Amino acid sequence: MTREITVVIGSAGRRLYLIDWFREAFASLGLRGRVVVTENDPTSSAASYGDVARRLPRYADPTYGEALLALVDELEPSVFVSINDYELMHLHVNTDLAEQIRQRGVLVPGVSRAWQNSCADKLLMAGLLEGIGVPTPTTVTGDDHEGIAALAALSDELVVKHRLGSGSSGLAVVPVSEVSEAVSTAIRSAPQTAGRAASGADVVVQGKLAGVEHGVDIVGDLSAPGDLVAVLARRKDRMRAGETDKAVTVAPEPFRRNAELIAHASELTGLIDVDMFLDDTGSASVIDINPRFGGGYPFVHLAGADVPRYYVARALGLEAGEDWREYEQGVVSAKYESVRVTARS
Repeated sequence: MTREITVVIGSAGRRLYLIDWFREAFASLGLRGRVVVTENDPTSSAASYGDVARRLPRYADPTYGEALLALVDELEPSVFVSINDYELMHLHVNTDLAEQIRQRGVLVPGVSRAWQNSCADKLLMAGLLEGIGVPTPTTVTGDDHEGIAALAALSDELVVKHRLGSGSSGLAVVPVSEVSEAVSTAIRSAPQTAGRAASGADVVVQGKLAGVEHGVDIVGDLSAPGDLVAVLARRKDRMRAGETDKAVTVAPEPFRRNAELIAHASELTGLIDVDMFLDDTGSASVIDINPRFGGGYPFVHLAGADVPRYYVARALGLEAGEDWREYEQGVVSAKYESVRVTARS
């Protein structure tokens, strides 16, 4: 008789491929399983694509926590992952919901509360990275005129983006002469902070890094927080709407030292998506961290890696083997459009 497993994916949105890959993980391990998708919008692309669809209140709704824990108690999943940055902040920082779910015996991958918080705040992130010796661009706020002037003296172009943004929100790469205008533009579209209007403090400015941007998945041991078990890398060849659109898999070695430092300091379990620039000398610098499956994971999965299988195996105490973290280098993949019926009214 085959074993059964339930995986819950919160806010899967458009990432139907992740649902498929968890299903394939069940099959490869000889398991019977189901993927439960929780969404606030029952007509999202993924809501009806899971084996079970459950509607939850928005993460900011006062009833969200009670509803989520009730769902966990009912379905008794082995794994819970969320793909939404704001939901993750609510689970790991604003509340202790992630820990409450873990106490129910559910695998909830992630990072420490301090690192989860810094992943959402680019100024805090720069400070944490510098503190552990990981190269990262000098980062100042949009109202730090002296700091911006110091950056301008070292670089012809500067990077402006939202301090609390997600998915490259507010991003602009501009000549030094246009920084003030870019900061003002970013302020107008910055996420609102409760109790005050957006200001230069809600925007960050950085020097533009030399080199080529790469996406790197860092995977920590699911039973030993902070122990690095895999580095999966790809070179970004084309971007669209803040997400990697085309990429080629590359060797992980140039990124391994940064990965080890981040995994240890953040008490990492499971996968996080890290953006790094690799320069001509082989030095890698970190510019962003997304503590979840990111839009770049498909490029390494299609080349042979299989993090969903690792999650499922370890959640049940099974051996995952070694091949889940092996992938072919030089594989070029590109995303494409598709559409599906999600409801009839």
